[in-house]
Amino acid sequence: MGRKSIARKRKSKDKKVEQWTQAILPKLKRKDLGNLTMNDLALLMNKSKSTIYEYFTTKEEIFEYITQVRIDRLNAYKHEITSEILQLNYHYETLAAILTDGAKDISAFYLKQLREHYPGAWKIIEDFLFGLLDDFKQMYLNGIKNNLFKAVSIDLLLKLDQYFILQLITDDSFFNQSKETLESTIKDYMFLKFEGLMK
Repeated sequence: MGRKSIARKRKSKDKKVEQWTQAILPKLKRKDLGNLTMNDLALLMNKSKSTIYEYFTTKEEIFEYITQVRIDRLNAYKHEITSEILQLNYHYETLAAILTDGAKDISAFYLKQLREHYPGAWKIIEDFLFGLLDDFKQMYLNGIKNNLFKAVSIDLLLKLDQYFILQLITDDSFFNQSKETLESTIKDYMFLKFEGLMK
């Protein structure tokens, strides 16, 4: 049984902490997150456990922080979508690049484990994904209205997006069978969708 952390004021997280917590992601692609201890995380981050406890109280807090940092970076897509909608000038490649960068060093297995063992961290991802679905809906509505996209069923498009965004990205068996990465799958999906929609 691991020791409980001492209740004390934690240090503020700076760029250095952001870097060494993000650097752990490639090492977690195939790890069972439920079995990881604070000792394991400290080893994976090449930090002492006492250093980890200077910034974090629990494993949950570590995973929530790692997730929030990545989601904050991903929120760059919001500006991209908004400006493209306003200018009626869609460049799916830029949006695909933002989303694939957000998936860098992350596997479907990792996301599945995160959802199972760290609901607080998964909620951060889920909130982002539901926001993305809302933004896609606006993009489809404006694109069809302004004759940029083919007049296809928006409900169908959103159902496909919902499946891809909320189910496929955690479907480890699909990625094991196809040998695709999360990054390449996002890129291909965006290409197929937007090239198919363009008039």
